[in-house]
Amino acid sequence: MQHREDDAATIASINELTIVGDLEKQPTRKSYVEQMDVLAADPTNTDLASVLVPTNNEYSDDIPNGGYGWVIALCGFLSNFVMFGQASIWGVFSTELAETTLAGKASMLDLMGVGSLAIATMNIMTPLSPIMAMMGVKVVMAIGTVCLCLGIILTGFATEVWHFYLSYGILFGLGASFVYMTVVAIIPQYFSTRRGTAMGISSAGTGIGGLALSPMATALIQQYGIPWTYRIIGLMSFGILVIVTLLMRTREPRPTKFRQPIKPEMLTDLDFIVWLLGAAIALMGYFTPLFFLPHYGAHIGLTAFQCSNLISICCAMNALGRLILGFVADRIGRLNMFIVSNIVAGLLCCLLWKYAYTYNTLIAFSVLWGLVCGTYFALAPPITAYIVGMDKLASGLSILFLFSAASCVGPVVAAAIQQATPGEEYIGVQMFSGAVYIFGALLFVIIKWRRTHSLIAFI
Repeated sequence: MQHREDDAATIASINELTIVGDLEKQPTRKSYVEQMDVLAADPTNTDLASVLVPTNNEYSDDIPNGGYGWVIALCGFLSNFVMFGQASIWGVFSTELAETTLAGKASMLDLMGVGSLAIATMNIMTPLSPIMAMMGVKVVMAIGTVCLCLGIILTGFATEVWHFYLSYGILFGLGASFVYMTVVAIIPQYFSTRRGTAMGISSAGTGIGGLALSPMATALIQQYGIPWTYRIIGLMSFGILVIVTLLMRTREPRPTKFRQPIKPEMLTDLDFIVWLLGAAIALMGYFTPLFFLPHYGAHIGLTAFQCSNLISICCAMNALGRLILGFVADRIGRLNMFIVSNIVAGLLCCLLWKYAYTYNTLIAFSVLWGLVCGTYFALAPPITAYIVGMDKLASGLSILFLFSAASCVGPVVAAAIQQATPGEEYIGVQMFSGAVYIFGALLFVIIKWRRTHSLIAFI
């Protein structure tokens, strides 16, 4: 979103946090230690699928925890490889488009808007998962596959900026949302004790997708040009997702009743409002460097392959960072880890990226920033559970998805800042990326103080 990398991404290394049956409502007033004890058994990398589309109790007694479930986990890996891998490398394509197809036709603001719209579409549609689930798994997967791949292929025929908005921004984003909702909802049906491993395999596709597709796209562009690169990747994606669609198999019957995914009354909770604002603001800092790094690299004289390598490194380290920092978060506190990682990511943008004028320095930035930039996707669900309570988690995450779509304006705002900067230098982009990370972290500090009245408490 990412997209949701990889929004939603794209949630990395998922473990056992499932809404099963009716959870007993906790007392209204509790100390923060008692509230954390309620979630102590729920590891950090929460499974969004089991929250937004809870597992049916009638089918939970004989969950295989393996078997065909590993095939479903592999399907998740392949789907994320296509969806979030493609979404992560928009910066690579937009850099080439600015010099070829859209030269003189589109500004940096226009180009950033295309990638941002795709991520926003993926986020906005995700809370509709209860409605889509009523249509059946293979139907939704088929619709998503056609929309996603057709969006990529049609982008290869685009010659005006509004063509890209329609084909890539809307059609691709819509298809990716349908595919994502389907895959992540099925994996929890096959796993309970090994769900973390299964979802970890699935989410690994996000980082591997960006790692592989970035240099692949650059090589194809050099050899065949942008139009045929999109067509080749679109056809490849279609082949992969057709296999995934044929292999997908649900253990539960199709739901027949609609579940309201959002409870508007939750917006009266001040802590929850601050959390939504902080998450949306901090996430702006995630998408901005991801989209701008190839442009900045070209600006300082790097080759196309060097620019694509930067994105590959970011995606690979992002996947690794979610696992490592998620593990650390379970020991120092999820909100604590989120605050620290956002501050570090912000300082890296302001201090290291600002003075990165060589390829080696940009590699250092990509490694360090990649490690800490994507903790939102691993830590947001359990932090939301802590703030709103387990009984309201499904609705809380649905609202969080909608608010997260607002973060996609980050690259657009950064592009506007760059255009207003003398000489269209990138210092405004770098400072903006760092500022939103740090400001988001300060809002999280407010939540921590309101909950614990301490800045060093475990939370």
